[in-house]
Amino acid sequence: MLPEHLEPPAIKDLHETRLFRVARADDPFYWSEISAEDSPRKHAGNRFDVPGHGVLYFASSLEGAYAETLARFRPSPAIRKHVAEQDPGFMMVGGVPRDWREKRTIAEAVLNDPLPFLDVESAHTHEVLSTAMAAELVDLGEGVIDVASVRGRNRLLTRAIASWAFDQRDAAGRPIYGGLRYLSRVDTRFECWAVFGGAEFRETKTGPIEPGTPELVSIADLYKLRVF
Repeated sequence: MLPEHLEPPAIKDLHETRLFRVARADDPFYWSEISAEDSPRKHAGNRFDVPGHGVLYFASSLEGAYAETLARFRPSPAIRKHVAEQDPGFMMVGGVPRDWREKRTIAEAVLNDPLPFLDVESAHTHEVLSTAMAAELVDLGEGVIDVASVRGRNRLLTRAIASWAFDQRDAAGRPIYGGLRYLSRVDTRFECWAVFGGAEFRETKTGPIEPGTPELVSIADLYKLRVF
């Protein structure tokens, strides 16, 4: 529980909200679990993984789910530099293999009676966490939490935030938060959710990934990708 002198952080509700994933077809609702070997590593795992527990990642829109998933196909700076040096007039285009599409599916779900979600984008939440997590922040060599903290590449810090939220309990010992609400690091137009293990949901739809769908085309154009 929070110390009495601290106001609660900002929260968001997810009642009857459709959530989207672009996931492997053989296990569309796979819970992300970081291993004990990887959890001490700064760049390992997913942003809000909780060591020892599962986390399920969603976006509020299908376009947002594509934005998160396809970001890995963007050509690296090293490739861009090489292309620019070899052919300055060449327009960089990355490729999304057909095999990638065929092994994945669009998955939609709605959470059943979800707990509130900690809003890690809120400046008020940043202030609360900077006090409540002061000892952890000192151990990690971090300063006051801000937007750069929650969207940064130091996953020791973001996992510490997720673990703090996961561990919060009310006076009866029940969990307070169902997960975290955050914005995509690649495009802040897109709202995302890290759902803590134990949450129940109902699958509302799954379907194939077709190359001509507007949401996929929009993100492919944004990233200058060619979808096969």
